Amino acid sequence: MKTQIIGKFLLALSLGAGALSAQMMTVVNGASFDPNGPLAPGSFATMFGQNLCSQTAAGEWIAPGQLPTELGGCMVTVNGMPAMLQYVSPNQVNFIVPEGLGPGQAQVVMHNGPQTMQGMMQVGQAGPGIFGMGGMGVGQGAMLHGTMWQPGPFSVTTNGQPTPVSIFVTGLDLSTEPEVTIGGIPVEVTWYGNAPGFAGLQQINIVLPENMAGVGMVPVAVTSDGVTSNVTFMNILPTTQMMQGMPGWGPGMMIHENMPRGHGPSYVAFNPADGTAIIPDEEDDALRVVSLQALETVRTITLPDDSDAHAVAVNETGTIAAVALSHNNSVALVNLQQPDDIAIVGTGVFPSHLAFAGTDLLVTNTGSGTVTVIDTTSGDVKRTVEVGFGPTGIAAGAGVAVVANMQAGSLSLINLADYSVTEIELAPGTRPHEVAIDAGLNKAVITTPMSNGFLILDLATRQLTQVPTDVWNAMGPGAVVTHNHRAYIANQMTATITVVNLQTNAVETTFPVDPGPRALALDAAGNRLLVLSHSTGVLTIVDLASYAVTGRVNAVEGDRPGRWQLPLVTSINPDSAARGSTITLTITGTNLQDVEEIEFHFTGMGPGMGPGDGMGPGSGMGGGMMGGDHNEGAGFMGGGMMNHDEKIRVSNLQVSPDGTTITATVEIAADAEPGTRRISLETERGHIMGGPMFHTWFTVTE
Repeated sequence: MKTQIIGKFLLALSLGAGALSAQMMTVVNGASFDPNGPLAPGSFATMFGQNLCSQTAAGEWIAPGQLPTELGGCMVTVNGMPAMLQYVSPNQVNFIVPEGLGPGQAQVVMHNGPQTMQGMMQVGQAGPGIFGMGGMGVGQGAMLHGTMWQPGPFSVTTNGQPTPVSIFVTGLDLSTEPEVTIGGIPVEVTWYGNAPGFAGLQQINIVLPENMAGVGMVPVAVTSDGVTSNVTFMNILPTTQMMQGMPGWGPGMMIHENMPRGHGPSYVAFNPADGTAIIPDEEDDALRVVSLQALETVRTITLPDDSDAHAVAVNETGTIAAVALSHNNSVALVNLQQPDDIAIVGTGVFPSHLAFAGTDLLVTNTGSGTVTVIDTTSGDVKRTVEVGFGPTGIAAGAGVAVVANMQAGSLSLINLADYSVTEIELAPGTRPHEVAIDAGLNKAVITTPMSNGFLILDLATRQLTQVPTDVWNAMGPGAVVTHNHRAYIANQMTATITVVNLQTNAVETTFPVDPGPRALALDAAGNRLLVLSHSTGVLTIVDLASYAVTGRVNAVEGDRPGRWQLPLVTSINPDSAARGSTITLTITGTNLQDVEEIEFHFTGMGPGMGPGDGMGPGSGMGGGMMGGDHNEGAGFMGGGMMNHDEKIRVSNLQVSPDGTTITATVEIAADAEPGTRRISLETERGHIMGGPMFHTWFTVTE
């Protein structure tokens, strides 16, 4: 079991990162994909570029801890020393940094047969990186129960004893004991070393403290020789005793140790239009609408299977809920007035957090270091903005968006008028996570859960004030909202809310809430704070005048209706045709059986431009679409699909019974504009373009 799971996340390392391909050869940490930190001898490294190796091949283990140094006709040398190869392809190569290298700059040479390509990398004594279960070093970390060898969630005890957890990393300096922190709190390390039988892979064994029961999905980092890793997350369950008295919890019910619960409410947004709370469930792939008056779920909206519904935002009018589908590299735009109308819009890699700026939706893409700007009136991706490494939280106000680059330890300020970016470096070890803006005071509040504090940024002067909360009752600050010149910060590790006066930049008070407060939202008119607990699945309503709890709701009640498998396109043949021609188009893939119509949409690219010009798959430019009946010209946000090319007509659409092949007749008008189009598929649930679909580019030639 252990070896199979380790093989899965090493496979994800091989196949999950193609979206980071660069114009020039770049070498990054093979677990975290950090382009800035040092790489340790014996650690995994990943090279990105173009034409790196002519073949695609995965290295077989030729002996315990030994991989080949030549693969697919290619080799990598570092300062002349051959490196073991785990994977090679034209755009990505995974290798083991040779042992024996000293600290400093090292020359990396990629040998593709007789051709070579050269680059540089920084070698250090340590360069820790935590592997992610899905690759990319984001989301849930590669962590296994230390005796059951299964991934989380974890209980704090197993059979009455502290639960052991193994964390899989690379780049440790094994001459010193690494430090592991969960939500900024150090935990006991019982063993560390090379994972038996694997090259480049290391293992740290810890035990979970009993007082961390019920903290839910919390950040984990590793520090070795003064260098801190990327941040990944682990899920720590509550105890049965903690659930007593919670809504939806009856007599005789139990939480079994280390067992998934099937529900994982991740974030919450308040809808001012009808006074409801909107809550995505990342385990159940659902979006629940909860009445704060009736204290019950009034609607459950089905999201695509295995999409990891991570965050949610609601626009000012309460007509659109946007949900980040992190696993599918896309966003679902849900029409809250007609919930069957859902549009899937492609983003960058691992969309994390969302913020509305008027009719624009801003999406942070943790895996690709970008922010996608979506015009929700037309469904178009307007812009992809480069920010720092590993962005998570984002907030918009007063013409600026503030982005917390959690992995880089920096902030990016986006001018929403021209999308120019100003970078603000933070103190070493600072990992900013969530952001809220007080537009009246022109200040932003940024939480730093790994250092148990928060920052206040004056947006006019760019001056930063660091406010510590490292006291016993305020640790693991994460979610944050602002209201009436106060900030409310959820301390996930200690189940409290810190209240900050933003006029004086001082903490006023801290009050208790239910275990594991992961997300916050505000009912401004009602002067109420909504506190969502990931581990208990409970939404708590707090009166901000008295800090008293006025209600609790079971936030995981309500089964989703039916299933939704997103289409996946693997090939289009042909992928180009001359204007004035008629062709038979064949699309192959999976889950195509529900496709009812095919459309071709302009991408904003000029004649002759294509996916290789920075707008293709993996660039974060997924295209956009809206739901609704586009044939009547009335999408659910007034206008439907605005960039449909009327010069390309599709007829005779046929779908194979197994949903793997579509054929259709495509007529391209003689006066059609030459250039690249993106194909969208219409299902009964709306349009789908980008995100989970690939290979969907079509070029009209002269």
